[in-house]
Amino acid sequence: MAIEGEITVRLGWNGRRVTDVDIRSTRPFAAARILAGKTPADAVATAAMLFSVCGGAQAAAAASALAAAGATDVCADPARHERGVALETMQEHFWRLLIDWPQVLGSAPEPTPVAAARYRIAAAVRGADGSSAFGNAAAMRELGAELSRLATQSIYGMPPAAWLELATLPALDAWSARGATACARMLATMLADMPTLGRSDVGLMPVPSRAALLAVVVPALDRDPDYPRLPTWGGVPVETGALARVRAHPLVAALAESIGHAAATRYVARLADLALLLSALVGPSTDDGAVPRVQAFAVGESDGFAAVQTARGLLVHRVRVAGGRVADYRIIAPTEWNFHPEGALAHGLVGLSATSRTELRQRAQVAVQALDPCVACRVEVADA
Repeated sequence: MAIEGEITVRLGWNGRRVTDVDIRSTRPFAAARILAGKTPADAVATAAMLFSVCGGAQAAAAASALAAAGATDVCADPARHERGVALETMQEHFWRLLIDWPQVLGSAPEPTPVAAARYRIAAAVRGADGSSAFGNAAAMRELGAELSRLATQSIYGMPPAAWLELATLPALDAWSARGATACARMLATMLADMPTLGRSDVGLMPVPSRAALLAVVVPALDRDPDYPRLPTWGGVPVETGALARVRAHPLVAALAESIGHAAATRYVARLADLALLLSALVGPSTDDGAVPRVQAFAVGESDGFAAVQTARGLLVHRVRVAGGRVADYRIIAPTEWNFHPEGALAHGLVGLSATSRTELRQRAQVAVQALDPCVACRVEVADA
């Protein structure tokens, strides 16, 4: 039942550099049509099946929004949703870092640790007796230790917590130069050969607190029926995702200060986001002021709103219930923020230089991967 569609990125190229970028989407935005008339319970089940990527986050957003709208036949467990979304995000990070990034950078993918991480996460979610282990602190710590061992061996070449202590650019350069893992070697290649690839002056999404969402996103959804297709923050495109989430980490902040919001910066932000998640799974989070990954609240009578921080960025569900059934449903996926026609990808590709169409297409695909669309993305090159 997947309804993703695809994105086409058309690059105008004069033989030396990209002169213009045209981003078009065939995403159908059919949630309202498909979910309208369903009971809340059926809507939650259907929402999880509509999208083949981040289905857990979609289900958490649907259940949370519907519960906030007053639906009584859905299970909205904030702690369970928070843990489930975090685990799904870790799983996505393993996949992108060890399979998708190597493919666009010409390295050999490493599916074995990805499969191991997926198996261990699925086993924890399912539980030995068929019930989730989310409420078992010891089981979650054990899972965190297992995933950290996998990440140590395949991604960081050191414990993730130790990697997080790399707070300066010389420390990052030394880590990548040692090349203990393919991830380190790929970063070394990016920093040496394409340090500013995909650099964008589009701002990072402000912290999506409840107050900010009520002030910016909810009113925009109310007044503009096209907002889910072309979302902005106060009328301005913004970037969402790992870089927006972990911008304050010293290493990410230092790299952003040095080379801007480039593909390499987004790569390091993904590494930091995964390491922070793993550290939180092993022990309690030290950031008491952090915005929850899953937020939900009522915005009117029988009108619910949910915001979920997925691996790719902010996911929004807005639902209105009438007579015990869905009357209206709108979704904003992270891809709509980052692949806005005037968004981070478009700004990051204008001016990109290359010596051939092949090189241009390959570099553009690296920039696309750094922003990680949740659907297929095709890059086309046309004479300017």
